[in-house]
Amino acid sequence: MSKALYNPFAITAEEMRKLRSLKIKKTEIHFHSVGELVEWLAIPKARAMELYALSEFQSVPSVGIRFAQDLIAMGYYSLQDLKGKDGTKLLHQFETGIGAWVDPCVEDCFRHITHYATHRDDKLKWWDFTAERKAYRAAHGYPANRPSKPWYELPQRSTDKRIDAARPDTQKDLHRKLAGVVSFMKKNSDKRTSIAELAALANLSQYHFIRCFKSAYEVTPQQYLTRLRLKKASLMLKRSQAPIADIAWECAFENESAFSRLFRKEFSMTPTAYRSRARANL
Repeated sequence: MSKALYNPFAITAEEMRKLRSLKIKKTEIHFHSVGELVEWLAIPKARAMELYALSEFQSVPSVGIRFAQDLIAMGYYSLQDLKGKDGTKLLHQFETGIGAWVDPCVEDCFRHITHYATHRDDKLKWWDFTAERKAYRAAHGYPANRPSKPWYELPQRSTDKRIDAARPDTQKDLHRKLAGVVSFMKKNSDKRTSIAELAALANLSQYHFIRCFKSAYEVTPQQYLTRLRLKKASLMLKRSQAPIADIAWECAFENESAFSRLFRKEFSMTPTAYRSRARANL
């Protein structure tokens, strides 16, 4: 899974070489039929369907690779497959399939992509369906047979099991060190801490620290820290009247420009637009 996060279309080097020779961009894979992909890339039909689905699903505003992969695992390979589907029922199908309940935002994603598949409305993002989901659940609740285990307790979600180590005791020790660093990062996300300092806190070389952290948490230490800072910044935008430049500084970003760029990448909108939307929803 971690490789997928840095390769949003999960394309192999050979597949990428062939796409380049055909002058096909990764984001345009779904412009071509599965049959054409089979012939041009010399791949099995199942792989062509997966590439088509990854490309088409991620063409939907605010849909990322994880959700695209979840849809594929559920047996959906195109937006046409999702046309007319009920996002609420898809959530139940998904939770039943993995044997655990998931974060409410996943339901928002199901509602979003089924809406898009049916109406092709590219003005909405998944968070635009939060109010709809809350109203529905307030009126109808959840199915009686909804799984009782949370998604983060699933074996595959255990960070210690994802650390690449030959011995279980080494894996356990590395997990303990990384957990200590994560705890420090959460408490000090507003501090200007370097990766070298974090590696020293874990008593690991920078290379080993970054490699282990990425295998355990599926993002680099810098990306994890940036997300913590962006989360804090998003709360400040909602709750305070502070200028954006001040929020950027308090959340340890280099400057307002860097903050705005990273914020837009994470939330698909500028800090100003985010604040306006939050106030409109009060």
